[in-house]
This record gives sequence, structure tokens and C-alpha cells, in this order.
Amino acid sequence: MSSSSVTAVPPATGAPTPVREPGAWRRYAVSAGFLAPAVVALGVWIVYPAVYTVIRSLFDRSGSHFIWIDNYKTLFSTSVIRTAIKNNAIWVAVVPALVTSIGLVFAVLTERVSWAVAFKTAVFMPMAISLFAAGVIWRIMDAQDPKLGAVNAGLRVVHDAFVTPGPLSDASP
Repeated sequence: MSSSSVTAVPPATGAPTPVREPGAWRRYAVSAGFLAPAVVALGVWIVYPAVYTVIRSLFDRSGSHFIWIDNYKTLFSTSVIRTAIKNNAIWVAVVPALVTSIGLVFAVLTERVSWAVAFKTAVFMPMAISLFAAGVIWRIMDAQDPKLGAVNAGLRVVHDAFVTPGPLSDASP
């Protein structure tokens, strides 16, 4: 070792504790104040219903007798439910991986192939068609004729709730 090295000296036993800067508790209080509404909403709308549902699932149908996990035994012994769980697992695990891999292949092909315009067209055409279909659907829903269109029908329902129809409103044409 060289003679210019620095060594750490342990603190004395009676050394004062480090003083925190003034107002540090105020920053924590302000942060807690901003987070409190979100924590309350999370507790009321997410945590409490989830915990209550799990507890309620351990009782019988009437809610008077504690039956432990018999409901879950019945649930997982039904072949229809097992098939539904298997199908959901496939949709959650396999389909996103497949779609991501196909997207990766298209991304690599659009960068590597000289005729990338064809691949870009194949990838983005469904998006353009979807926007076109949404436009057509809204055109049908919001027809200018007040007797046509789903939006106009909804407005008529609200209107009829506040304004009573005439005496022959139930008559067939």
C-alpha cells in the first residue's frame, strides 16, 4: 500500500445522529395526500370486492354454511369448466405469442426485402379497412332522416320517456 491511502475512522460512540433536512416530513405528507384518493379508490373498488368474493366463495349458495373449498372442487371437476379454462389459457398464452412472432416476421421482411411496399400494404390494409368499416357503420347509425338510424331511434326513446306519445301510439299500422 502506498503511504497516501485514506482509511475510514469509525464514528465515536457519543456522536450525534445525522439531522434530516427541515421539511422532509412535509414532502412525505404531500405525497401521501396526493396518493390517498387513489389508494382509497383502489381499496374500495378493487381490493375489497376481490377479497369479499374469495371469502364468499368459501360458503354455500345461501351463504350460511362454511364449506371451505367444496365449491372449487365442484368447479374443477366439471368437464365444461375445465375445457373453458383450457381455452382461456390458450388464448392468454399461445395467441399473443403467435401474433407477436408473425408481427416480428413481417417487421423483418419489411426491412430486408426490396419489395417492402407489398408487405406494408398487407400489414396496414386491415387497419384502413377497419376505419372504412367504422365510417360506414356510423353513417348507417346516424342517418339524416329522423326516422332512420340507431342514434335517432335512441333519441326517440329518450324523447318518448319525457313526452307522452299520442292516444294511438300502440296502434298497428
